[in-house]
Amino acid sequence: MDFSEDLVVMRFLRSLAFNTTSFTWTFALLFLYTPLLLLSRTVILRATHLWISGIFALQRSILHLDFEFRGVNKLPSGPCIIASAHQSAWDTIAFHAVINDPAFVLKRELYRVPMFGSYARRLDMIAIDRLGSAGQTRRMIRDVSQRLFEGRKVIIFPGGTRSAPDDVVTLQSGITALYRLCDAPVVPVSLNSGHFWGRRSFLKKPGCILVEFQEPIHPGLDRATFYTLLSNRIHDGNRKLLSEIERL
Repeated sequence: MDFSEDLVVMRFLRSLAFNTTSFTWTFALLFLYTPLLLLSRTVILRATHLWISGIFALQRSILHLDFEFRGVNKLPSGPCIIASAHQSAWDTIAFHAVINDPAFVLKRELYRVPMFGSYARRLDMIAIDRLGSAGQTRRMIRDVSQRLFEGRKVIIFPGGTRSAPDDVVTLQSGITALYRLCDAPVVPVSLNSGHFWGRRSFLKKPGCILVEFQEPIHPGLDRATFYTLLSNRIHDGNRKLLSEIERL
């Protein structure tokens, strides 16, 4: 067995160990936390942070995979909409590392997942139907506006689904509607998580995931200008972060 084969075997064993321990950790806490559903949302939020901290610890210790957030100082101090690239399941927990109480825009099917759906509801996440009817868009705008009014930061993946690190994804129309009607800055986010934790890959790679907040886009632009600016900032940033890996 040569070095490259040894490397693949090691990555397989680490990925297997991580998947086993992280799923065990997750489902154990889901059961143990069940009584917390009767308590305040603040308690559930703290419990969620403990679960995610455990996932991060397993990720670092087993996969040798760390992460770094850049441009956190560009985040507005108040409510805003964070429009992020989406390349990995990791993205759905990552922002808890730098934002205390994010409100994620989630596909409605996740609310039907046993146990998980109950926690998502208690944390006041925002469920949407990806078929995208006009009524669903209005409901999303209403729910996002409410979370912003409460002072929370809303996180949306405007591409709609996970993509490969070098894909240029057409953004969904919902993000433009939110920008026009919610009167809040939109912060583009680029990342390279898909290189290390692929959307359909069992194997996970060691290294350091990079996530970068770009300059906020403030209200006032027309629809086309906003869309082009948001898309360019996300995708140009993705390419830059991916090229950093390729130079190593």
